[in-house]
Amino acid sequence: MRYGHRVLRADWSSAEARWTVEVEQGAAGERRRFSCRFLHLCSGYYRYAQGHRPTWPGEADFRGTLVHPQAWPEALDHAGKRVVVIGSGATAVTLVPELAKTAAQVTLLQRSPTYVVTLPARDALAEWLKRHLPPMWAYRLVRLKNIALGMFFFRLARRRPAQVRARLVGLVRRQLPAGYDVATHFTPRYKPWDQRVCVVPDGDLFQAVGSGRAEVVTDQIERFNAGGLRLASGRQLDADIVVTATGLQLNLLGDVAFHLDGERCDFSQRMAYKGMMFSGVPNLVYTFGYTNASWTLKADLTSDYLCRLLRHLQRHGLAVATPQADPAVAPRPFLDFSSGYVLRALDQLPRQGAAKPWRLYQNYLLDLLTLRHGRLDDGTLALRPAGPPPRG
Repeated sequence: MRYGHRVLRADWSSAEARWTVEVEQGAAGERRRFSCRFLHLCSGYYRYAQGHRPTWPGEADFRGTLVHPQAWPEALDHAGKRVVVIGSGATAVTLVPELAKTAAQVTLLQRSPTYVVTLPARDALAEWLKRHLPPMWAYRLVRLKNIALGMFFFRLARRRPAQVRARLVGLVRRQLPAGYDVATHFTPRYKPWDQRVCVVPDGDLFQAVGSGRAEVVTDQIERFNAGGLRLASGRQLDADIVVTATGLQLNLLGDVAFHLDGERCDFSQRMAYKGMMFSGVPNLVYTFGYTNASWTLKADLTSDYLCRLLRHLQRHGLAVATPQADPAVAPRPFLDFSSGYVLRALDQLPRQGAAKPWRLYQNYLLDLLTLRHGRLDDGTLALRPAGPPPRG
């Protein structure tokens, strides 16, 4: 484990069957090189250097403080201040109830609403099982329960979107004061799970809104001014602090420049194999979790698969594993998701295919069968020993 290293470039040599990785170390930016047979990227899916930050007219006139959550100042004091949080995603609904504990007033300003669901902060069943069963049994049962419930609700939302929509909106209505305008502020235009569903622990967001400590405003920004924001409706939102919780920038491969035998590798022209390797790219595995479940579920399966593959290569005297593209398989977008951060990056992402093993499942059980129990030498993953690749 090496800290303070930033990967800049990775070069694959077919003749040597090896990756050479160039890194920048420490504040001085010293360049170093490492080499390896296999490269496993666990760099997440967004750009750490900066988030998505739109600009608005009049920002220079604003006399307060502008903050993006991805670069939160440690010394920021919001106690007793008027705070406007721009956004409607997970970051915004997490920040608002926490800020509302000490701020004078917090306003969540959104262009359009998101599905928001309350879940208990403490799992009562998990606590009961931990008291009555050995720890590992309790862990396994709770994990199985969480996986099964997540898959059930996702499939239900896909099959019966109108009923699930009505249920989700109805649950929100029950947690807010009578007469609250749920249709405007908590009823999205899209179907459930076309975008992520936001979870709030113990309904803290609804408690903050119901108590008057926080307000939700659904409108568009016309411009900033010295005292805050002027909205398209003509309303003025006064603010001392404006938090731009406007999303992230998707980035699958950590801003690393990849080259294959000296040629730059354009991953937007590659197809994802089993959701974790890429057509024509040897000895590279990428961890990309689920959009509809815990990220670590897919991360675990990916790591298991990589270990199986490495053992297989070693056992059979092989060194190189390369998914071979099938021109008969029709390409599809890598993610079937309408979130802004996905749509903004679609042209930079690899593709998935219409058929396995190029299909990107958002289904833990299917991936469990494919990655943990499926054949490694499946006719698509080309395996060979070290040395120059065969011609033709």
